[in-house]
Amino acid sequence: MNPDLENDGLVIDPREILAILFRRRYWLVLPAAAGLLIAAVFLKMQAPSFRSSATLLIDSQQIPTTLVASPLTNVANERIAKIRQQIVSRESLASIIREQALYAEEQKRMPIDDVLSIMRDAIHVDLVGATQADAGTGRTIAFTLSFAYRDPAVAQVVTRELTDRFLREDKRTRTEQAVGTATFLGRRADELMRQLTRLEGSKREIEAKYAGALPNQVALSTQSEAALRAEVSRIDSETQGLMQQNGMLAARERELSQAPRPGNEAVARAEERLAQLSAVYADDFPEVIAAREAVARHRAALRDPPSEGGSAIEREVAAGRSRIQMLAGRRAELIVAISELDRRASLAPQASYELATVDREYDNMKGQYEELREKQLEAQVAANLQTEDKGERFSVVDEPSFPYEALGPNPSAVLLTGLIGGACAAAFLVLVLEFLRGTIHGEAALARLMGSPPLGVVPALRAPPWPLNMLGRVWRSTGSSNHVG
Repeated sequence: MNPDLENDGLVIDPREILAILFRRRYWLVLPAAAGLLIAAVFLKMQAPSFRSSATLLIDSQQIPTTLVASPLTNVANERIAKIRQQIVSRESLASIIREQALYAEEQKRMPIDDVLSIMRDAIHVDLVGATQADAGTGRTIAFTLSFAYRDPAVAQVVTRELTDRFLREDKRTRTEQAVGTATFLGRRADELMRQLTRLEGSKREIEAKYAGALPNQVALSTQSEAALRAEVSRIDSETQGLMQQNGMLAARERELSQAPRPGNEAVARAEERLAQLSAVYADDFPEVIAAREAVARHRAALRDPPSEGGSAIEREVAAGRSRIQMLAGRRAELIVAISELDRRASLAPQASYELATVDREYDNMKGQYEELREKQLEAQVAANLQTEDKGERFSVVDEPSFPYEALGPNPSAVLLTGLIGGACAAAFLVLVLEFLRGTIHGEAALARLMGSPPLGVVPALRAPPWPLNMLGRVWRSTGSSNHVG
């Protein structure tokens, strides 16, 4: 090999590349034909598939949300995704396959799970683009539901079935969510009502337990205690006065008991007269008998003085003692009442704390109950709207279409790609082989290597391949015979 060629490297311009490809043009025919054949085989192996699609619109709630709040807390994208998962579930797809007799050939050679996977891949749910979505909230307002199958009529029927199931599942989901929300709020409201009733009972128990010691009763209890203490003081004063009065009456009674009684003088006078008469007359004399009876009468009167319900002093003393006993009992009752008031006054802080705790819990729970009841009423109205299909729902804008064109690449484009790909691969191989051989291409390359232009260029005359040579001979012979004739 030429050392200059090794030192300077191989230099070639585009014209020489074109010359190489022109010289090796017959080498490009077979790879190009092979690429065309491969593309044709690829198209032949591709089974036709037709996709039917339907467009569904997400209608907003008919009643303004300012009047009735929507029970659907999740955005439409999440709801669509959840419904799609339910539609493509094993049971749902299996029922569609049985009803429409889908994938008969696949079921013969594949397990049912693989067939279901094929059908899942054939179902597409495409949301609207950003230009069609609400720019303010980014919520989806429509989506497209499609299904691909080798039979266009079956694809349309299955798409319609999927659309109907989508609508039914959406209504069921909306209704169940709204009714479930209303039911849950109702149960929660009932639970809060039971707790409120329990708190009311606790409050009544506290009021009964701390009766008289409650915050609204402390002032009255204080006034009552002051009145009771004043009453005790009055009773003590009255008792002391009665005791002094009884003492004075007892002293007066002792003085009267020690004084001589007028009955003794009468007995003495009667005995003296009886003695005088007995000395003069006989015992059976009438005057003697009368005198004896007078003595006996005076003695009897002296032994049993006439009772008029006791003396006035004894009656007053007895009345005073009775009054003192009554006042003592009353004072004992007042002391017990004062002790009870003192005990209640000592319990007032605890009663106030427990009652305030119950009242605070009751007020908080009552506020929750009122708020929950309001939400329950709104949820019930929203559930009625969903039941009557007046809430947010899906509606079909475009019915499932009948697909006229099969899916997949354009056959002409595939064939052209195979032809060009084969030719390009052949050209690449030709250039690589030429460069690896180290051949000098063209007089320009020779001049660069030699440092001077060549003296002359002798063209290489090569016979064409035998098929083309044979065709040339036939053409020339035909032309000569026509000229001779």
